[in-house]
Amino acid sequence: MTAKKETTKTRSTSKAPARETKYVDANNMIVGRLASLVAGELLRGESVVVINTEKAVFTGNPVVLQKLWQTRLDLRPRGNPETGPRFSRVPDRIVREVIEGMVPHRTQRGVEAMRRLKTFIGKPAQYEGKTFKGMNEAQNTKTKGTTTVLKLANALGYNEIKE
Repeated sequence: MTAKKETTKTRSTSKAPARETKYVDANNMIVGRLASLVAGELLRGESVVVINTEKAVFTGNPVVLQKLWQTRLDLRPRGNPETGPRFSRVPDRIVREVIEGMVPHRTQRGVEAMRRLKTFIGKPAQYEGKTFKGMNEAQNTKTKGTTTVLKLANALGYNEIKE
């Protein structure tokens, strides 16, 4: 009889080196294009901070856009409507959900990628010294047929809290 050779697989316990955080200003950026670029950065292992999410824009007819998002918000299960699904009306979470739709968020890789994403309304004080750059590929050049995320959120029922 021949003896079987035992092979052991070893996994590297060292983590990948920490990469720099990318700082993105979403002012006047098209949401879908911005989301695809940010999703690519996240899947490559980068950490991304997005500010001014309320100033990002959706292209298309604003009335149709509002109806599409409103039908999504009106979804309820047949049983108890309190069990979900629940969708946010807050501008930074709307952008986050769009980015999440472009990441395989049900896999471990996607979950880790989404942990590296931070979205904010405005510019928080903790990022005052940082330089934020826009993504040229996502820059909006249209003058008609656009609506900001804040206008959409307000139409869906978002009430901005002023301090």
